[in-house]
Amino acid sequence: MAGWFQPVSNLALQLLRWVRRTPHITAACMFLTAVLVWMLYQRDYHEGFRHYGTDALSLVEQDRENVSLARLNLLAYTYYLLPYFRVWVLAGGLVFHIAILRAVPDVKRALRPVWAASICIAIFAVLSDLTDHVEYLEVSITGEPVTMATYVLKLVMIVIACLVPACALTYYSRVGTLDRYTLRNFLQPLGFCLVAFGSLWVLMDLLDNYKDLTETASTGEILVFYLQLLPYIYVSIVPAAVLLAVLYTLTKMSRSNEIVAMLTAGRSVRQVLRPIFVMAAFSALLAMAANYYWAPRAEGNRQAIMRAMTEGEEGTVMAEKLMFRNETTRRIWYAGSFPFNLRKEKLRNVEVRQEDENGQIMRSWVARSAMWWPGANMWSFYYGIESTYVDGRQQGKNPFTGVNGYPYRCDVSGWEETPWSIVSSSLTPDFMGVEEIVSYLKTHRELPAEKLAAFRTHLWQRFAYPWQTFVLALVAAPLGLSFSRRGVLGGVAGSIFIFFGMMFVNDVFLNLGKGGHLPPWLTVWIPVIGPGLLGLLLLHYRSQNKDLPSLASLLPKRKSTVRRPRNRAVAAS
Repeated sequence: MAGWFQPVSNLALQLLRWVRRTPHITAACMFLTAVLVWMLYQRDYHEGFRHYGTDALSLVEQDRENVSLARLNLLAYTYYLLPYFRVWVLAGGLVFHIAILRAVPDVKRALRPVWAASICIAIFAVLSDLTDHVEYLEVSITGEPVTMATYVLKLVMIVIACLVPACALTYYSRVGTLDRYTLRNFLQPLGFCLVAFGSLWVLMDLLDNYKDLTETASTGEILVFYLQLLPYIYVSIVPAAVLLAVLYTLTKMSRSNEIVAMLTAGRSVRQVLRPIFVMAAFSALLAMAANYYWAPRAEGNRQAIMRAMTEGEEGTVMAEKLMFRNETTRRIWYAGSFPFNLRKEKLRNVEVRQEDENGQIMRSWVARSAMWWPGANMWSFYYGIESTYVDGRQQGKNPFTGVNGYPYRCDVSGWEETPWSIVSSSLTPDFMGVEEIVSYLKTHRELPAEKLAAFRTHLWQRFAYPWQTFVLALVAAPLGLSFSRRGVLGGVAGSIFIFFGMMFVNDVFLNLGKGGHLPPWLTVWIPVIGPGLLGLLLLHYRSQNKDLPSLASLLPKRKSTVRRPRNRAVAAS
């Protein structure tokens, strides 16, 4: 092994030295990337990304009468441009790494390539999501009502997630030497805690599902499966990671008297802790962006994929054993399974019953599968039977004969029910993003407030829960800070106690909000505002060089009584 390792390492060092010393290599790589994109365009590279019969563009082209030409052209342009932009981003990653290697260790020289890479990734992510949104406007696969405000906010969250690393590096480059030293001491344990907790989470999940995963999926599929769970894993572990990183950093600096040296140099406690608070705010902002849509959806997909693997189903199932009754049209729907992707899969084991004004069944459709065509507002049932009833008794039973060359198919038009109206009545808000929760509230606004309380609570919780990360840093910093060698362990124990107390209070108030006992906005913000005020109070005590209040000082003190000395003369008599 040593025979080939030494030449390879020497070659890598020579290549690194050449990259760092060669002038204009970044501009040359950009030029070669542009040439590569032009050559791919000459070979019609975009045609390889069009899957006729499955994607939304093909469905739109098959239904041109119900689609505006302007939106069809916009959808086509985005389909053609995105493959080339994807190549530009991937090839630009090589240019980005070259620029970083040339800039190290000068942080200011790395700002320009980092910002350029972050902006390119943000543009690519926004365009990709915008393409999906244009598809959804033209081919609303589930019939879900679209709220433009929530979608614009989703694009803002995408931009925030892409630009947070560049903003953090910019802050690091502009602060002073002491702040950089504090940041380095904080970011190292923070990165270690994130990797350790994330690995532990994946390992525990693998131990629970190892047999099902290895029997039905390859190593690459398992890796992709856990990569898709990264938003949910990050949101779950970042509060504990920030807490432990703050405690470790400040405890280490306090024991070596570095905090005292900084205070002696004329810095205040707030100035010493400011870099830690800024990075904790960046971590909370990134968690809020992930918790807007991707984290809850990733957890829902995980459970659906695991259910599909264990039960041997094709694709992933969003919900099972659905029943929906439309009081207006007097139709009852039954569905055995509802898939995530209605472009490639269908509703399975579907039964529809049409009742009269007296509640007696008039007609029924029993099919193996069903599909909804949004452009024509039409339902297609496959491989089934259509029955008619008179006075609740079956009179006719006709198998599906076929429509327009498709055998064993029955089309029904003019129904107001959509897949979204069928599945939304059985969804739980735990695995729904902000867009889906708002669509649910918009669709079922006629339901009583008690049934909508859980959805309104989770809607506020998507924004409030990530900021517990910043609150934990605000509480842990004064407790982990010590001006002497004594009192450190008490602050660490207090911080951990407050962490578990916040988790308990968060679950209690979340259940109170879901049950409708308290206003939804109040139940999710109390676990954030309450400990936040406590952290500000502790920070005030530390900044004034006062001892932190203890539990004994809060209890009422007993008045001491002085006994009078006994009269020896009286006692002798």
